[in-house]
Amino acid sequence: MSGQEKYQLVSAGKTLRARAPEEVLRDAAQAFSIPLSQARRLLLKGWVIKDQLSSKQALEYRVRLQQIGLKVEVFPAGKFDNRALVARMQFAQKRRARASAQSVKKAARVKPDSPTAAAPSAEKPRDSARAQIDALFVEASPAVSESPAEKMQLLLGLFPAALVPALFVFLAGVCAYGAASALWRIPQAVFAGQFSALTAVGSLFAILMAAFVAALFVWPFFAGRRLAQPEWRAVPLKRQEAPGLYLLLEVLAEKAGLPVADRISVTAGVEVLTQPGLTDIRHQRLPLNIGLAAVRSLSGGEMLALVAQALGIYRGQLSGLATWLVLDSARRLQQMQWALENERHILAPKGEPRGLKSLHTFFAACGGVLLPLVDRLCEWHRLLTGALARLLVRRGDAWAAQILGSEGYAHFAEKWHQLIHAELLVSEINREASVSGQRLRDYPEAVHWILNNLDGETRSNIELAMAQTSDAWDVTQPPDNDRIAAVEALNLQPLVGRDFSFRKLFDNPEAAAEAVSALVAPDGARPVENRQLLCVSKEAEQAQKVLGEYFNQMPPRRFLALELPAGETMQSMDLQETVDWLRSKLVELRELEQRGEELRARGAAMQLGTGLIKIQEKIDPRAFFLSGATPAAAEECIRDNRVQRGELQQQLTQIHRVFFLRVQRALQSMSAAERQPAQRQLAALRAYSDLALRLEKLESYVDILSLMIDRLSLQAAQRELVQKYFLMAGQALEGLLTAVKASADLRALGLDTALRERLGDTASMALPQRRQELVDALQALELRSKNACAAIYEHYRIQLARLVELCLKREQALQIRPLRLVKQV
Repeated sequence: MSGQEKYQLVSAGKTLRARAPEEVLRDAAQAFSIPLSQARRLLLKGWVIKDQLSSKQALEYRVRLQQIGLKVEVFPAGKFDNRALVARMQFAQKRRARASAQSVKKAARVKPDSPTAAAPSAEKPRDSARAQIDALFVEASPAVSESPAEKMQLLLGLFPAALVPALFVFLAGVCAYGAASALWRIPQAVFAGQFSALTAVGSLFAILMAAFVAALFVWPFFAGRRLAQPEWRAVPLKRQEAPGLYLLLEVLAEKAGLPVADRISVTAGVEVLTQPGLTDIRHQRLPLNIGLAAVRSLSGGEMLALVAQALGIYRGQLSGLATWLVLDSARRLQQMQWALENERHILAPKGEPRGLKSLHTFFAACGGVLLPLVDRLCEWHRLLTGALARLLVRRGDAWAAQILGSEGYAHFAEKWHQLIHAELLVSEINREASVSGQRLRDYPEAVHWILNNLDGETRSNIELAMAQTSDAWDVTQPPDNDRIAAVEALNLQPLVGRDFSFRKLFDNPEAAAEAVSALVAPDGARPVENRQLLCVSKEAEQAQKVLGEYFNQMPPRRFLALELPAGETMQSMDLQETVDWLRSKLVELRELEQRGEELRARGAAMQLGTGLIKIQEKIDPRAFFLSGATPAAAEECIRDNRVQRGELQQQLTQIHRVFFLRVQRALQSMSAAERQPAQRQLAALRAYSDLALRLEKLESYVDILSLMIDRLSLQAAQRELVQKYFLMAGQALEGLLTAVKASADLRALGLDTALRERLGDTASMALPQRRQELVDALQALELRSKNACAAIYEHYRIQLARLVELCLKREQALQIRPLRLVKQV
């Protein structure tokens, strides 16, 4: 054993399939029997969950945690250490305590009757508006400046930062020189009297080779923005639409010495970003993109801090050039990598070939070969520009702190982190809604609502996440604790002395928000009220509470078995004996459910692995929980998994039947008038029984779809397998919806209507050819299937809660000792 390799399981700091962090933490705490406060650390990126594991143990823990919803990674033992993270967390606690003390002192100094400054109105004359904006700033010069050492570091950093773009410029020059030389050989041979067909063919071949290299490798670097899919679609904001905003940014440039933002566009997100060209940097007049979700959620001073942070790193031609070389090159390489992965090139800039499909296939295949080289270039660029990137991001932090002051920067950074988290949640909600042809009517307002409704536990988790090191090449990422400490050490005084509303600088902010909200969803998506998508219905929330009380926070994951337990001894138990017996089985029930979910996940991996073996794909059998790479060994593993799941399901069903016996005993103790509505609810529950097998089959296909998205390359060799499961999942979903429509009882309960509202039109989807569209189609089918299952289970639990609520009232009237004796604090 000592000679075997050991591994450690490390948290990636993310949840899978858009599961809420609260749910993941609760399930993890139950799975590992640890306090919730300790489980929060599982969401820290780089936190070592388990160390010194064998290969088999690492895979088992990985599947178990991913089934809970936590994304984890496997590394060689000893690579990561928790002590550094613990030290950062302790620093965060000290910083928060210091910030709280400072805020108390600051609040004591502020006069209670000091009014909040109003934003300058666009309707007032320019002189009056200028006077109002001037009043926002204090009469002081900015303290942020470049020291001689920083200027020297910028100069020395220009050479390594320019290596990657210089490489592509050199390649472009070589291609142009080669093509020109080949072209010149033709007239040269004519003048020399040596022209022949071979000369023409050779020159033509050289020209084609130079053009091929330029089109395949050089052009994607310089035309990356045309090829890459934009994360946010922006709407230009004209000066007459927001004259106050343009005037404010001009005054900011004058007061702080920052570049002028003379071209503004708005998006629905939270990013405040500038991506200038060399001409913009030379003239110090930059384009600026502003996310309206940030405008809606942050104060005027906080928004100005984001603007100053975005513009400050480009202040001065030397700093602007260094920033452009560092950030723009990294961004171009990422866009180039995305374009090659998604088969976008000069012949198919939007992914659709303009004729010549065979040439498109050839370009796509060659692009796949170049991907490892582009990855190496990305790593090389980051290695060469690491020190310079960190210097630039610290300068951006200093300019943001110059607006708010060093004392207020920690609170601003914490709110920035929360805003990013809220926007991620809203984007996932909007994406899921788009599957059913819906979208949020007001995306920025939705982000604002989520931000204000984050619970204390989530805010604590976000604060822990601030200990993670931020990416210096992504200026839209909020600062980590180390960067906050560096800003606090500067002791900068705020340049903005009064708060104001940034949103009022827009003539019509509601219209702007509605316009950008339409751009973050597919064309034709129907806008719906935000609360319809953001809020859980009160009925579902109440049902969850009732079921939590009746089943001791462990309600059935699917349908409750509506049959009595086997054996006369079990069937003879009275109501109190039934509750007592169930209490003794709670720990076993939790373990059985967790083991069942683990076996289900393994079964899906085995199915996919077996399919890959049958199409002769080379796989690691252990990654798919298979004992060998032959069809016979794979089938044997699947049969063994099926037997284990069957045995475990029998044990689970026996416990659930006792819950049904508990229901029956409560019904028997009721009067005739009380029993009648309870029996109607019981009859309603039986109507769902025909859907059980269909739901189980659909959920297994959903697991396989998820694995295909995460693990497969989705290349042409795998297309037949992908198409097989895509069609089977689509047929299973269609069969489930048809079964609901065919049931008069379920229609009477409103399940058909609930599914239509949740899914919208269920048009059949064809499997696309291009990789990115293929991934989108798989994700769309996965989301649609998950939404269908979730809608049915939610509808069922509401009906089940109505029944068990009547039973709970009867048990309380009979003074039955509850399933959980210990009071919840």
